[in-house]
Amino acid sequence: MNMRKTIVLIIAVVVVAALVATGLAIINQNANKAANPGTSPGATKGISVDQAVTAAQTYLTRMGYPNLGIKMMQEYSNTYYALVERNNGTGAFELAVNKSTGVVTPMQGPTLMWNTKYGTTGTGMMGYLTTTSPSSSGMMGGSGGMMTWLRGTPTTNMAVTMEQARTYAQQYLDANYTGTTVGQITTFYGYYTMQVMKNGHVFGMMGVYGNTGQVMYYSWCGSFMQQKTLG
Repeated sequence: MNMRKTIVLIIAVVVVAALVATGLAIINQNANKAANPGTSPGATKGISVDQAVTAAQTYLTRMGYPNLGIKMMQEYSNTYYALVERNNGTGAFELAVNKSTGVVTPMQGPTLMWNTKYGTTGTGMMGYLTTTSPSSSGMMGGSGGMMTWLRGTPTTNMAVTMEQARTYAQQYLDANYTGTTVGQITTFYGYYTMQVMKNGHVFGMMGVYGNTGQVMYYSWCGSFMQQKTLG
């Protein structure tokens, strides 16, 4: 009887030891994955700033705009921001490039709300551009396979001058982002965009409506990370 109990006890100890060893192995494996997420199946590092530039340039080509080019690409924590200019130096519109997928869309905010050439119609209807991705074979939507912006009356001759827009923007920054100043200004059709600077470095972007002086800070972009200037 004692011998049987001894055997049962030994078997129980062996089983428990095996379970503990298995548990420790799983814990170590998970710890390694946490420390090295890039090695996990399906992990993604997102696209680089150069890939974002390529995606935006491809977008312009597919839209059929040979007189437009990417002037600047900024990386933020939430998105890539592309400033598109005409060949005369006037701002055309702004684009967002998804950091994970490379999908290109119109940047929310001023480019859709205030743009009188590429963003809105004379009746106030919101304009749009189609969404494309690096893997798409063509434009989406429209009976002919292509959709363009709804057009308004294009003008850079606005009620609010550039200097007035700078003043409105700085007043907003003083009240909401202490220590920041207005940087480079780009004139678009119907509005202005401005780099926001802090301690000599880019901090963010903002827009000023050319009709009323309304200010809009691009808070949805997140924190500024880097900038690439082209052309």
